[in-house]
Amino acid sequence: MRLKALLLLSLLVSFNLFAQTDHETLPYSVSGTVVESENGHPLQYVTVTLSGLKYATVTNSEGGFIIKSATKPQSVEFNLLGFKTASIPFPEDGSPVTVRMERNKLTLNEAIVISGDPYTILYEAMKKIKVNYPAQAELFDCFYRETVQKRNRYIYISEAVAQMLKTSYSRGSVIADRIAIRKSRVLTSPSKRDTLSVKVVGGPAQAVEFDIVKNNELLNVQELSKYTFAMDIPELIGDRMQFAIRLIPNVVETYPLYEGVIYVDRETLAFTRFDLSLDMRDKDKVTGAILLKKPAGLRFTPTEVSFRYDYTLSEGVSRVSYVGTKLRFKCDWKRRFIRTDFTAISELVTTDRHSDSIELIPRKESFNSREALSDVAAQLDYDSEFWKDYNIIEPTESLDRAITKIVRQNAGN
Repeated sequence: MRLKALLLLSLLVSFNLFAQTDHETLPYSVSGTVVESENGHPLQYVTVTLSGLKYATVTNSEGGFIIKSATKPQSVEFNLLGFKTASIPFPEDGSPVTVRMERNKLTLNEAIVISGDPYTILYEAMKKIKVNYPAQAELFDCFYRETVQKRNRYIYISEAVAQMLKTSYSRGSVIADRIAIRKSRVLTSPSKRDTLSVKVVGGPAQAVEFDIVKNNELLNVQELSKYTFAMDIPELIGDRMQFAIRLIPNVVETYPLYEGVIYVDRETLAFTRFDLSLDMRDKDKVTGAILLKKPAGLRFTPTEVSFRYDYTLSEGVSRVSYVGTKLRFKCDWKRRFIRTDFTAISELVTTDRHSDSIELIPRKESFNSREALSDVAAQLDYDSEFWKDYNIIEPTESLDRAITKIVRQNAGN
């Protein structure tokens, strides 16, 4: 499979463009924390939605969330793979809430649930793509965030509100799909020691180009023949049983293959999640697939390249809801013996959806996988009002501390 979209970073210290558009006011909001009922541990990646509305977000690494709406919702719903769906009334006083989610305990006979030929399940799911996914074009509001850590310290944080156009899944192609940045900001460490100009493919465009259900790069007979498949223990999303199909490379290719798990809805046979990583046995092969640019003399060694692509069932069809990537790598200069560890993470969540009176995104506004968000994001103070009319992923406490620290460092320079 040709790798088309992972993550795009360009860690430079000066940027000068800023994009912003008008947006509807979202006066109703609820915030809080989602935890596991048995032990109180925070739950990350929980999908948070409002009853009867199209707004959504996901919880951060500490289980925190905030979701806003233009109209008053009746209730808030929480879904996570392996947990029972939770629902609470929309709080009238606006005070933060704590939501406890219970693990789903399988009551079906696992021998029955797991049985089945994984190849047959995948091929049947492929045949049902045109039925299980939108047949018309839709426009999504999205929130996107990139962070880079040098060892355990943040050196780069960027965020953006974007609009993403997804055309009909009947087309079986992502060529006409586009994403455009509408509002953005970036913070970088002012220390010269933290400056590292490394560029790899991906960025916000990964949500368009890495749509595995649609891009026809993995889900075809020729490509699937390069893998061995096995049935894992099934999982539940809310009350919906999911087949869990593990894929393992069985050939050596000129490009890196995947390994990981594909989740398929047991009832509809819709692809629900791709939780994959690149086979890292040949790191030179992975480097050649993802690296676009680096300084001469810098040695770049990837240690992990992983992806997650989620689809959520709504109104009878499945739509993209969350895209996340993680890139771990080491860098060192020739003639030096100390390697530095870096971790780059990107997340995109679809926060609202429009299906009527859609305006196409002009090609000149479309973001591509070889652009860096830092090329169009502005160096701004992280004021509390910046995102007030947008749904976002809440910053974690550690990220908040990093933001404050970098702002102070920049102010002192």
